[in-house]
Amino acid sequence: MTQAAAPASTAPNSDAARSNAVRDKSRNVAFDVPQFRVSEHNAHYEGEYDARMLCWRQLGAADKAANLATLLGTKAANIGSVLEVGCGTGDVLAAVKALGIGNDHRGVDVADPEAHRGNNLSGTYATGALQLDSFDGVRLPYADNSFDLVFASHVLEHVPDERGFLVELARVAKGPIYLEVPCELNLRTSEANMQTTLDIGHINAYTPESFVLTLATGGLNVGAMHLFDHSRNIHQFTSSAPAAAAKMVMRRGLLKLSPRFASRLFTYHAGALCTQRTL
Repeated sequence: MTQAAAPASTAPNSDAARSNAVRDKSRNVAFDVPQFRVSEHNAHYEGEYDARMLCWRQLGAADKAANLATLLGTKAANIGSVLEVGCGTGDVLAAVKALGIGNDHRGVDVADPEAHRGNNLSGTYATGALQLDSFDGVRLPYADNSFDLVFASHVLEHVPDERGFLVELARVAKGPIYLEVPCELNLRTSEANMQTTLDIGHINAYTPESFVLTLATGGLNVGAMHLFDHSRNIHQFTSSAPAAAAKMVMRRGLLKLSPRFASRLFTYHAGALCTQRTL
């Protein structure tokens, strides 16, 4: 019995195919890989803060608390217990309390909040009106459904496991969850800009859209989101009064005209009011 001849291979010669692929240089170009200097994560926030840093944080705290109040609206009246995750010095939590949001205020951070202030303890912090705890950065030391409001303002950009962090916020919340981040990725963002923010612990960078995507894929429903410009006090902290006024006119005018386009040109803060997604 004669054995049938094997059919001729129709597969292209691998060497020829590889050569053709390499020759098609119009499809690619080498990219100059950025060389970021990566130091110990969040080392910028260790130890005692100087007077300028404490002033900056107190001014920022007023903005962040006002942003939270804006998103909460009438829901603020139903808030009793409040937890801030990533509370730092407790200034934002104190500002939230001052706005009358909640009647039981607790903060938690991976660093000991008391270590930041040294001899600069504020009255609110020193009297124990706020209870500030520390945790391991992974598991919050509270039971499920413990707080009417859980918020983390300018924390997510520092977190290695963003989605795990969001799941943990949702676990201890029985009401709304508020997240706020700086949207630092835009058309004007340079490698130097990214290095500057990396130096202060920002290992995650966002656009408004990627922020919402992170929240949604972290198990949260985003009910509302606003973009916020800095307050006049913040603008004047780093600029002269005339320069600050000019910045505000330009940034806020563009934000009102087209929030999406404005976020492509400038860094704004995105605040999102969320709920836990239920299956």
